[in-house]
Amino acid sequence: MSSSRRKTSTVLRAFQAEIKRLEKFDSENQLKFTTSGKKGNLSLRQLHLLTEHIFFVGFRTYEGFIRDLFLLYCLEKPHSSGKKVVSYLRPKDFNHAEILIKSSMSFLDWTSPDEVIGRAETYLQNGFPIKLPYESNLQSLREFKHIRNHIAHNSKESLEKFKKVVKGHYGTMPLVIPPPGEFLLIPDKTNPKKYKLLVFFDLMKRIAQQLV
Repeated sequence: MSSSRRKTSTVLRAFQAEIKRLEKFDSENQLKFTTSGKKGNLSLRQLHLLTEHIFFVGFRTYEGFIRDLFLLYCLEKPHSSGKKVVSYLRPKDFNHAEILIKSSMSFLDWTSPDEVIGRAETYLQNGFPIKLPYESNLQSLREFKHIRNHIAHNSKESLEKFKKVVKGHYGTMPLVIPPPGEFLLIPDKTNPKKYKLLVFFDLMKRIAQQLV
């Protein structure tokens, strides 16, 4: 089936299935780490690295989801609310929509919530249905992007932004900055029963549901 004929609900189900797979993988890793006396257990270092990998793959999966969904809305695919999606573009098909948006840019960044909001305002009337779910979760989306970038780049610039995320959690800068994998396993401030990786998954699933 061509991309232009796909339904938004199909894109959502594919995203949810992949996140469920990653959640299961994380659960298995946690069990291997906490179960003592068995061959094949994970060290703490291994657990942190695997957690970084799971988060990064989850973020990449979400990037693909929002890209596909955005392009479908540029084709004025319907939203579940029944409210009409109005696109300022008149693309011939899915691929043409991406070409029009990309224009002279070398690539389209789907990691930045601010850019996605700006793109929605430019190409979709009132930014609907992308803008509101993003604006409602903007701070969290920005923080998760900074974590993602530090895992991907490990640069001086990414470290500085990651430090701000860490400071936002603790209220002050710790003497030792935890690596992203360790930080993602810290209990969340607003939901202490879950560590940050699980909060990330919950947020992305909730936003995805709102977008469709």
